[in-house]
Amino acid sequence: MLESIRKGQRWLTLLLVTFVGAVFVFFMGVGGQFGPAGPTGNAVIELDDIRLQVADYQRLRARLEQFYSEQLGEQFDSRAQSDALDDLTLRQLVDQVVLAWSARELGLRVGREEVQELVRQTPDFRDEAGRFDKQRFVDFANWEYGSQRAFVDSMQLDLLRQKMVSLIYDQATVSPAEARDAALYGLEQVRLAYVALDTANLPAGERAEGVDDETVTAWLEGHREQLEEQYQAGIAAYTVPARAKARHVLVQVDRDADPDLIDAARQKAEGARSRIASGEAFEDVAAALSDDPGSKDQGGDLGEFARGTHAQALEDAAFSLQPGDLSEVVQSDAGFHVVRLDEYVPEVVRSFDEVGPELARADVLTKRAEERAQQLSIQLADAVRGGQSLEDAARELELTLERTPLLTRRPDGFVPGLGGAPAVRRAAFGLARAPASSPTVHPVGKRLVLVQLLEHHMPDAAELDSTVADLQQNLLAAKRNRMVQDWIEQRRDELEQRGQLLVNASLVISRG
Repeated sequence: MLESIRKGQRWLTLLLVTFVGAVFVFFMGVGGQFGPAGPTGNAVIELDDIRLQVADYQRLRARLEQFYSEQLGEQFDSRAQSDALDDLTLRQLVDQVVLAWSARELGLRVGREEVQELVRQTPDFRDEAGRFDKQRFVDFANWEYGSQRAFVDSMQLDLLRQKMVSLIYDQATVSPAEARDAALYGLEQVRLAYVALDTANLPAGERAEGVDDETVTAWLEGHREQLEEQYQAGIAAYTVPARAKARHVLVQVDRDADPDLIDAARQKAEGARSRIASGEAFEDVAAALSDDPGSKDQGGDLGEFARGTHAQALEDAAFSLQPGDLSEVVQSDAGFHVVRLDEYVPEVVRSFDEVGPELARADVLTKRAEERAQQLSIQLADAVRGGQSLEDAARELELTLERTPLLTRRPDGFVPGLGGAPAVRRAAFGLARAPASSPTVHPVGKRLVLVQLLEHHMPDAAELDSTVADLQQNLLAAKRNRMVQDWIEQRRDELEQRGQLLVNASLVISRG
């Protein structure tokens, strides 16, 4: 409703980027008033004579929830986001109180005439002929705030906050030169080549040559304690779970089928069990009665399996039997089963004596991969320092040279084929001309990377000029928002340390 009150104050919209895009947070009054507003113990936030009550918190929180619900639609889960909304609401209220209080401290004032003018100019309070409709205003003020006085006081606080923000905003400037540098920074492009040397794995050809047993034994003896710790940490990988070899007869029926159908299916399964228990071959009964197309023609054979591969009811039955035993009829989502266990294979844990040599061999290969990568990176760097291009040096050493598409700067430093590699991307943009190679070796995960600049594109004057104007406004908005956010945080910390700013979160937030 009150959003239209502030449509003329566009600077305020920019501020709201800082506050998680909740546009209505500053556009809507949050209640509260100057002067005594009840006992201090009933205030959620108190800063000298400015106090906000539980109703103020609840009003803003409801609007936050409505805003995010409208923006995110089905993706918004009010229950899952409840704690985050609680925290955001409280933070917004605290920040608003700090702004309003600071404005008064600087001597800024809001006259009732300013509030009245805003109200009179609000389209929501006008009738079809465009005239101010006092009854619409009265109805809204009473409904949302309890009284016209409370509404007016809230608007005074809002306008004070806005004046304080405007004062901070006026201190921020972005020069055309600054905007031009930023535009150039964003439009500049490079294409690079790189060599990535794996420090954890040898190339397939070198790995195939293997490691002799004598080397593995020596490594095992020299690193036994370390390898035993590695073995214990990964014991699950060396454990073969218990398995069952079993057969079943399935009479298919959905759990939510008609009760008569379920009863008929159960009786059919009981009949199959009786025939098997009376001596008829399980394979013959399964072939005649089972509804499982995967095992029916194999006499119900399910093969050998561990837990987690079939329906739980079937597995529970199979793993509870002794070899040769027949289960009772059990039900799963697929229907009714009769199960026979043919063989039980207990869990097997491979011993360290068996696994240790494998771990030692892997360590030796990793060590060799690391040594290989270090040696080759040194050779490549020396060749580049000697005047060779990375491309030529890589070719001589029979190494693969990867090439990227054109890249712009980005905060995460993503490079195709490497992932997040900020240092590599910075190095590419740091090479002023193409072609140019860098002798610097960059660790990227488990790889050592060297780069060569292949292309360097700068925007032309027309492209740069078309970007500068818009970018200057965006930079100014971002700078203003940072200034407001930093100012509020500093001011809030000062007021909290002095004991002036009091927050009783327990009145509105309760988490078990």
